[in-house]
Order: sequence, then C-alpha cells, then structure tokens
Amino acid sequence: MEKNLDILISELNELDNEVVEIDGTVLKPSQCYHFETDPVHLLFNTNCPEALKQKVNAIIAKHLPDYESGTPG
Repeated sequence: MEKNLDILISELNELDNEVVEIDGTVLKPSQCYHFETDPVHLLFNTNCPEALKQKVNAIIAKHLPDYESGTPG
C-alpha cells in the first residue's frame, strides 16, 4: 500500500506539469483539489474542470482500486 501511495503521489505531482484554466486564470492542477493519504481523501474545488477530475480519479483508481471516486465538491 505504501509503495502504491508513493507512486500515486508521484503521478499527481507529474500532472502539475500541465496547467488548467479556470475563469481566465491559469493554475496548476493541484490548486483545484486537495488529496490526503491518511485516511485517503480527495476533495475538488467547485470550479474544477470535469476533465481534470476524471484524470485525478483515474490516477487514484489505478493505484487504489478500492477507493471510491466521485467525491462531491
């Protein structure tokens, strides 16, 4: 589990090499969500683009198959 979390966090950090635009402001993807590992918890900002939510959920699901995606907000 620990190794999966390390790889998961690494992939989320790599995602920050991309940018998202929200209401005319360019942001790092990590500025649109909050992720914790103990316990595993994911919270999206209300204006987070749907495509980014899908990417983040896919990364988490790949490494933590038991995690339920679709966290509101």
